[in-house]
Amino acid sequence: MTPLEFLAVVLPSPDNGLYCAAELTTKKKEHNFVESLEELSPTITKWGDSKDIYFALSTFENKGKRTADNARFIKALFIDMDGYETKKAAAVSLNDFLVKTGLDLLGTPYIVDSGGGLHCYWPFTQDIPVKDWRVAAENTKRLCRKYNLGIDFTVTGDAARVLRVPGTRNWKDKKNPRTVKIL
Repeated sequence: MTPLEFLAVVLPSPDNGLYCAAELTTKKKEHNFVESLEELSPTITKWGDSKDIYFALSTFENKGKRTADNARFIKALFIDMDGYETKKAAAVSLNDFLVKTGLDLLGTPYIVDSGGGLHCYWPFTQDIPVKDWRVAAENTKRLCRKYNLGIDFTVTGDAARVLRVPGTRNWKDKKNPRTVKIL
């Protein structure tokens, strides 16, 4: 699966607002709002291989405002698993969580190695208004808390959240950048 194919699975359809890509490495912290997923590729290429590049999980009403108030639709639940000793330990914890909660019956989520942890996505079959999505996101957070799944709780409930783009690099460790990849 290519990064663009992945984005098409986890992001809302283009008729439900603007997509947003962000580079958050430089002081400029650029955001680019576009109407189609295909328009994200030139932006990502332009920013190059030396910046942390992200995509927003929602579509937005207006350009220039990556805020929860401006977010319109969303098409996935997502979690950011950091803080585990190894990615294998995170994967084992995720699997245990899925089995204990019965979420394993939905199938394996899409998993991205973020270069530091794991990002997990459960895409919906249709776009959901953000106000309706919040209920599911809050319930996901409750389940993660109840079953001690180590996640960044802020990420899971933030409709304006950005996560790393597969195929780019994670530059938190400047001497050892890591590739962000779909597992």
